[in-house]
Amino acid sequence: MSLGSHNLYSKRQGGFTISSSSANLDIKSWLDPQEMKEKLGRLIAIESVVENGHTESLVVEEILTWCRLDGFVPEVIEVSGGRPNVLLEFQGSHPGPVLLFEAHSDTVTAGDPSAWTHSPFQLTVEGDRLYGRGTADTKGNLVAAYLGIRAFRAATRGDFPGTIRFLVPVDEEGMMSGIRHFIATGRAVDIDAAICCEPEDLQICVSQKGALRVRVEIYGKMAHGAMPLTGNNPLPLMARFLAAVQEEELVQQKQVGFDRYLGWPSITPTEIRAPLNGPSGFNVVPDAVAVSLDIRTVGDQSHAELLHRLQSRLDQIIENANEDLKSGHVKDLRSRLEEPVEPGIYSGKVVLIDERPVTRTPSDHPLVQSVAGAVEHCLGQPAIYAGVPGATDGTWLWAAGIPIVTTGAGGRFVPHQVDEWVSLRQLMDTAEIYAQAAYRFLTFTEMPVQGG
Repeated sequence: MSLGSHNLYSKRQGGFTISSSSANLDIKSWLDPQEMKEKLGRLIAIESVVENGHTESLVVEEILTWCRLDGFVPEVIEVSGGRPNVLLEFQGSHPGPVLLFEAHSDTVTAGDPSAWTHSPFQLTVEGDRLYGRGTADTKGNLVAAYLGIRAFRAATRGDFPGTIRFLVPVDEEGMMSGIRHFIATGRAVDIDAAICCEPEDLQICVSQKGALRVRVEIYGKMAHGAMPLTGNNPLPLMARFLAAVQEEELVQQKQVGFDRYLGWPSITPTEIRAPLNGPSGFNVVPDAVAVSLDIRTVGDQSHAELLHRLQSRLDQIIENANEDLKSGHVKDLRSRLEEPVEPGIYSGKVVLIDERPVTRTPSDHPLVQSVAGAVEHCLGQPAIYAGVPGATDGTWLWAAGIPIVTTGAGGRFVPHQVDEWVSLRQLMDTAEIYAQAAYRFLTFTEMPVQGG
């Protein structure tokens, strides 16, 4: 064990205190790159892609096998049918803070397997690169966290203050039901800080973008494609709305500006469906159309105000279209039809599906400083601070009052692409950094100070 100097400001229930020292564990001798590859290979072979009809249950079974062999006694928590969280913890020799590591068990779809150079659900090793769906996001970091925690236990022999917990939740790539269930069932109330294990190229991400998932629906009247005047086609209105969305994105970017960690806010259309129910037809005017908006926020953007502005833009488009039905060009065209047409009206709504806040952990927080110290020790270079361009399970931990740092192996722009890969060397560094960060945080956060 080597000792150095390090300053941490620890916030406990009673107030603030400062402690000045630092320690590093001998972690490398407890880590084996071959084991890293073997464990990751077993997880990559498990297609935990919910969109393809699978669940995360087999990933959990694999982790339970590791735990049994290593003497951990994990808790399995069913979130929904066939979708269990797994939680393991071990306590030190005396009281102290509680630190959580979190890495999800699901992955996104691989898309078209023929677009991959390597099989997406078989680990392929080419030099330092490990290929496969989930290698970076985030099964590689899951394995690194597990092996780092195990190495921490071996190196300390249990002589440390506080508690380490490791949570593997389901559904991070979806509605994040795993972490929500974990918080809702009271399992997070005593957690002092959390490290979210995600592919961030070992940058220290102290903030995350907020997120809104919004569906915008416009309703018209069904008709024959050859006789469009007998109906009200909602598609042209949706085209106008999408143009208005682009305008609103520019307004938001000008108002909010560029965030040094998170970049620009965005409003991105991602899916469009017409009609909403039943099959479509090439010669059928749909009665309704819906678009999905993936909205990412930064800084002090008000989610409520943004939703109100989108609804106002939609209302104006619909109002203009309905005026045209009553007295405009469309009314004039319909007046020349052989039979009168009931004009009907257009309508629409903005539906909030999900909302996640912007997060930011102060750079002088003990968790941030602990991870930074571990990165500098392990990599021999200054830590790089950044922000998560998306949202993670950590969003909900932060919303529950738990400071978070997000970091891990893997390129920041690699997830969700074909030929996903991660560096084996970086995974090994990540395992050591997780262990060193835990030791720094637990060792140098003092007991509560009365008053203050």
